[in-house]
Amino acid sequence: MYAVTKATQSTQRAVCMLLSVAIVTLSLTFGAFGVQSMEHVGYSVTVTQLQ
Repeated sequence: MYAVTKATQSTQRAVCMLLSVAIVTLSLTFGAFGVQSMEHVGYSVTVTQLQ
């Protein structure tokens, strides 16, 4: 029973890690598309560093 529980926990951990990687990858991908589409809107943003 302990071995089954340990295997289930390992499987859950692996699945959770894969889902996390997929979510982060999709978020970064759609974020990049959002930035790319904002570049073609017709306005620009300037960032100034104050010293």
